[in-house]
Amino acid sequence: MGDAENRLKELETLFLNGPLRSGHQCFSIETLLDVLVVLYDESCNSSLRREKTVSDFIQFEVLLLGGFSLSDACFCVLI
Repeated sequence: MGDAENRLKELETLFLNGPLRSGHQCFSIETLLDVLVVLYDESCNSSLRREKTVSDFIQFEVLLLGGFSLSDACFCVLI
């Protein structure tokens, strides 16, 4: 295997095993999603939004994170 294939295999192992089984050497999926949401919010509110790479990122994130948005129903308390 090539060097890139070995690195990909190592990354897959880290993330598929999760942070607890990989000796806390990686982030959880939830943390990575939080990072994406913050980066998306900051990109949308930035003057850099007009740049092509940033606008492409925003369009990609709208498709990816569209189903993960919180609504009022997420915070309803059942009585």
